[in-house]
Formats: sequence, structure tokens, C-alpha cells
Amino acid sequence: MWSRHDIEDLFEVRRATAQSLMKAIGGIQSVGGTHLIDRESLLEFLTRSIASDDLSATVQKSKVDAGPMPRSRKLTFALPAELRTVMAADLPSSIRFSPGQLLISGRDSVEVVELLYLLAQAMQNDLGSIQAMLDPVPDTTATDGDDLRMLLESLRSRREHF
Repeated sequence: MWSRHDIEDLFEVRRATAQSLMKAIGGIQSVGGTHLIDRESLLEFLTRSIASDDLSATVQKSKVDAGPMPRSRKLTFALPAELRTVMAADLPSSIRFSPGQLLISGRDSVEVVELLYLLAQAMQNDLGSIQAMLDPVPDTTATDGDDLRMLLESLRSRREHF
């Protein structure tokens, strides 16, 4: 992933030009409020630019085709004080566990994120219980059978020596 600073260094341009180039390159992702472009998008842009007869027109067309830059939105909510001590047993039924799976259901994205935050708090307070619900139950049948078989073989070999 390439940041604006990387584009500034790569093309030896200033901030505004780097932002303009990133828009022309396309494939912009917003990660934690930072705009990044992936390697493939940069390579495709460079390939198009090299093949172009009119670089300025190619860059302008790429900017128009790219559309607006993504904007990060912040979801704001607070975990009530009484939920800061939440344990696995206190989690609502909209958070379901099965070995190797976790399902969180909510009315909308805000509720799902709130539930995820609640789960994170419960994991901080009661990680062992949550791990027990998520981890697969160990298959003891094969181990028990193998142990029993080894014990019997050991007893037979001892009996043969007497």
C-alpha cells in the first residue's frame, strides 16, 4: 500500500500534486483516516500513462473516472459504566458462539459495532470463557483409543518377558 507521502517521494511532488495523482491512480482505500493506494492500481496507472500519447489527458480522464475520494466516518458511542465489567455469560443472544465461529446480529452497522465493542470488553474481562466457546472440542476418542492400545501392547510385551 502506498500513502500520500510515498507518492510525494516517488514522483518528487508536493502534497497537493500527490493527492491529485492518487485520485488519478484510483483504488484509494481509507484506512484509519489515511488514504492508501494498492500496488496493482499504481502499476495499472503507470502502464496506462506510458502507453498514452497525451499524458495530461490520460491523467485528467483518470481523475474524472475515479470519482470522489473516500471519506472516513467515525461511529461514536459510549459503553455504559455498568457494562465495563461484562462477562461472557452476560452477553446478549445477538452474539452467538460455536466452535470456530462467531455471529453478531444487529439492526444496523452502529448496533453491530456496539456489540463488537461489548464483545471486546467481555474478552478483556473473561477471555477464558469466550475461548472455551470458540475453540473446537478436542477429539479425545482417538487419543483414548491410542493410549489404551499402547497400554495393552506394553502389558503383552511385559507378560512375554515373564
